[in-house]
Amino acid sequence: MKFARQVLAGPPDSVSPGGGAEIRYILKSSGGDLTHAVCPAGEVAPTHELPELDEGYFVLGGSGEIWRRYQGREGIIALRPGRFVWMPRGTQFQYRANQGTSLVFLVVVLPSWRRELFNIVDTGPWSVGAAGVSPASELSEDYWLSGDLPRHPDYTAPDNSEIRLLGGVENGSLAHCILRPGMCSFPVRHRSIYEVWYVVGGHGEVWRSDPEGPERVDLLWPGVAVDIPAGTTFQFRTTGYEGLQLVLLSIPRWPGTDEAIRLPTGRWQH
Repeated sequence: MKFARQVLAGPPDSVSPGGGAEIRYILKSSGGDLTHAVCPAGEVAPTHELPELDEGYFVLGGSGEIWRRYQGREGIIALRPGRFVWMPRGTQFQYRANQGTSLVFLVVVLPSWRRELFNIVDTGPWSVGAAGVSPASELSEDYWLSGDLPRHPDYTAPDNSEIRLLGGVENGSLAHCILRPGMCSFPVRHRSIYEVWYVVGGHGEVWRSDPEGPERVDLLWPGVAVDIPAGTTFQFRTTGYEGLQLVLLSIPRWPGTDEAIRLPTGRWQH
């Protein structure tokens, strides 16, 4: 089993079709992708429609708005740090960054993104290139399949980290994980889930071990991503003065705490 690791750095890898966001790839898999996107201040993206793909956004910085239409349901909500929003396949959606602040967000695509599955349609509340135009007054706020990073954990994971749920769809889900300063997790193994971890705060290390052979230890800091293939034994720990914060993408959707099996031994004492 080959373990993946990626460091977010350098110029963008591409621009989203039709413009709207600079794209930096994080990690790709057959089941889904995690991507870093930046919509420049005042930019308006074209309206997207993905008949065969699910998408989810988690905002890291800046502010903006997103409009969504799905099966007769339509509304706009603000985008701000800590907010997540999901667009199940078939949704039409359009986003923009506010004036004076670039919108920075993680993008989940389920399954893996392909250009032929991406459509631009001539609808939506904003004209591309007409930054600063207010949305139509008849469109109300709609918080369906969206929310904000919870102040308190939803639960403590079997590895002893704090988990805050960030929603999802059948094919995948997001969570925010914190391992407090000075802590080392319990070693665990997932039964069936493939995960991608993206570091958004703090510093640490992760140990991953394939039951059939290779193992490795990787340093973690903001902008680093690693994967946890199903069946991998893993353990992680903080190494700095602040908690290690991760955004976790689970493919398919996280089924519950029974998915993780706690193990008696790992790389480090906990």
